[in-house]
Amino acid sequence: MKKLTIILTVLFMTISSGLVAQNLNTAGKAFNKGLGLNKEGKLLEANESFAKCVDICADLGEAGEGLKLNAETKICNNYMKMGVDKFKVKNYDSALILFTESEKYAQIIDNPSTNDKLSTYFAATYTGQGNALYKTTKFAKAVDSYNKALEHNDKYPNAYYGLILGYSKLDDSGMLEESLKKLKECTSDEKLLTKGNLAAAGYYKKTCGKAIQEENYNVASMMAHKSISYNQKDPTVFYYLALASNATENWGNAQKAALKAISFEGDDQSNYYFELGRAYEGIGDTEKACEAYAGVTDGPNKQAATYQRGTVLKCN
Repeated sequence: MKKLTIILTVLFMTISSGLVAQNLNTAGKAFNKGLGLNKEGKLLEANESFAKCVDICADLGEAGEGLKLNAETKICNNYMKMGVDKFKVKNYDSALILFTESEKYAQIIDNPSTNDKLSTYFAATYTGQGNALYKTTKFAKAVDSYNKALEHNDKYPNAYYGLILGYSKLDDSGMLEESLKKLKECTSDEKLLTKGNLAAAGYYKKTCGKAIQEENYNVASMMAHKSISYNQKDPTVFYYLALASNATENWGNAQKAALKAISFEGDDQSNYYFELGRAYEGIGDTEKACEAYAGVTDGPNKQAATYQRGTVLKCN
């Protein structure tokens, strides 16, 4: 009886080994078929073969682990490549679907390099999606996409730049400032940093102009200073500051701001000289006020400057 048991055990082990070898061979064929389809560029069909290989290997235990991992890696990389191809033609929705499929296998193979690549691809794709939404004035949805990008890679600078633009349109200065701060923390790209600063400056310039229209000159002055803190080369903002300062009788600041605007030699010199004339007139410097008003040679303030020179100040 004992001898029979031994014989049966050996027979069972032989059969099991044979089945394992047979199944491993079948898995290998599926894997090789996948490799062939990969070479032909048929990545979806290749993934079907690799998936078949994975399923077979899953039942083989330790014997199939190595081949299973190789097949899962191939599937992960194929989905990633297909996602990149969709990203390149700006088909962001399809790219995200493919990257999500790739991510499922990336979690299994747990390769740091693969995980890093996917994080960057997700961030780039959500940022691209955000840019597309921004261009169609869907600013809130664009901001959502930029934030999703940062959920995958919180050091992706283009997403922060997108947020600066998005929050400027949503009139959220607090989040705009925070996004610009984060941008500066995660990149040293001078070109992108300059774009971020200019976007912030543009937002505060717009806010300043609106405050001037509403004759809220104290707010206008604050917004002008905020804009200048990000960009010191915009003569219009210095003009706004001069105008707002004159309106609040802050003659000294008005004089400095007007002179700064004039130093850029822009197209609105007459407007700048008019505010300079007002500033000098305010501090009682008639001679310099006359000189400044003489610089108003065209534009909407020409008649007013002529009146100040001839009737009020009686300039020579």
